[in-house]
Amino acid sequence: MQALTNDSKASNPGTVTMSSTLGALGALAALALAAPACAPTDGDEATATATAEEHLAGGALARDVLLVHGAFADGSSWADVTARLQHDGYTVRAVQLPLQSLAGDAAIVRREIERIGRPVVVAGHSYGGAVIGEAAAGESTVTGLVYAAAYALDAGESLGALNASFPATPLLGALVFDSAGSATIEPEAFTRLFAPDVPARQARVLAAAQGPISGAIFGTPAGAPAWRAIPSWYQVSTEDQVINPELQRFVAARMGAQVIELPASHASPVSRSRELAALIETAAYGQ
Repeated sequence: MQALTNDSKASNPGTVTMSSTLGALGALAALALAAPACAPTDGDEATATATAEEHLAGGALARDVLLVHGAFADGSSWADVTARLQHDGYTVRAVQLPLQSLAGDAAIVRREIERIGRPVVVAGHSYGGAVIGEAAAGESTVTGLVYAAAYALDAGESLGALNASFPATPLLGALVFDSAGSATIEPEAFTRLFAPDVPARQARVLAAAQGPISGAIFGTPAGAPAWRAIPSWYQVSTEDQVINPELQRFVAARMGAQVIELPASHASPVSRSRELAALIETAAYGQ
């Protein structure tokens, strides 16, 4: 795994005012895509049990992990990361978000944190980063936050305003809106823009199964963010065509997160599951 660093190449772009229409469209151009992948085949249940005991003896701060997907995806987008973490002895849960409001999605994650009721690392991909920032605020059992090519909002900031602070990515022209203002992605764009480092057949299946996300989410101002009180780790996708990599570097630096950069597309939970599982385990140890 690459070395961790707190360096950033971005500077604060300042305050940006967003029009209601262009802001929602611009933010939608930087949403999440992730695709399920096959689980690793190495190891068996006995090995996983032994590894779990090693983690317990080794002083991990948390042995539970909660995974939060982004837009145009579901919990299965973390499938390969889940399998790797389970093999290493962690108890993993992946939520399912309706993607109809930031507050509603955050409430689902917060309830899951409370249901776990013990030390937990919470990870979010893309839009899921905004969700975990809301959901984990004030939750004392959350020992670390992990962001995978993700948004991380400050208080009062919206996804649209943050996205508008940086040059647009190619996604905007691939979005299709319905009469309710919800968006889906033009299927060919899954392979061309979102997941060029994921097998094309897999990306096409995900494109066929996607659901709409409410455009109203992207004008919603965030509350006080959890990352101001909870240690954070961040994975930048340097080949991302969905969220500008400079935006990723900016929010990671603003959080004071420990950072790794990977030559990955936006679908890093799929294409770089090994590295992301390792980063989550680093967070579980608070390192």
